[in-house]
Amino acid sequence: MGDDSKLGLSMLAAAAFAVVLAGCSAIPKPGWTTAHPAKPATASETAAEPAAMAEKAEAAVPPILFGARPELVDLRFRPGQVEVSKVDQQALDAVVRWMKAHPVAVVMVEGHTDDLGSRADNLAVGEKRAVAVGKYLIARGIEAERVMVATAGSDRPICQQKTDACRAQNRRARFLVKQP
Repeated sequence: MGDDSKLGLSMLAAAAFAVVLAGCSAIPKPGWTTAHPAKPATASETAAEPAAMAEKAEAAVPPILFGARPELVDLRFRPGQVEVSKVDQQALDAVVRWMKAHPVAVVMVEGHTDDLGSRADNLAVGEKRAVAVGKYLIARGIEAERVMVATAGSDRPICQQKTDACRAQNRRARFLVKQP
């Protein structure tokens, strides 16, 4: 019975890992069609992506191999903002310093939105936010293989109330870390 439960647990872990990888895109990987820093999406790719991103988000499970680090605080965005602003650079420079101090760590940047707009649009905005943050990290000397991006859109809010203050908390880029 012990071997069967170990096998079942191993299979479950492998399936969860596969689902997590399906919901993420490493930066850069030639030939990938999701938006990432090495290859900006064309208008036709962007138009086709929300449906695919919605399917990935439905299949995704919380990334169990990645965990939050208290020293890597969420980056907040204004409504509709998808680019990194000058104000954001100080917070992102702290992430760069942390990554340089932990050279084997891999960071997943998870893009989130508030609950306004369609699910497909929110998934696209979340992806753009994560990609913009990933580009910034790479431009500051972090190896592309150590930066992954994912979108959650509005699917995993940290605040559920329908207020402006709550929605502002949900518009964010979250940093999750995997260390060997």
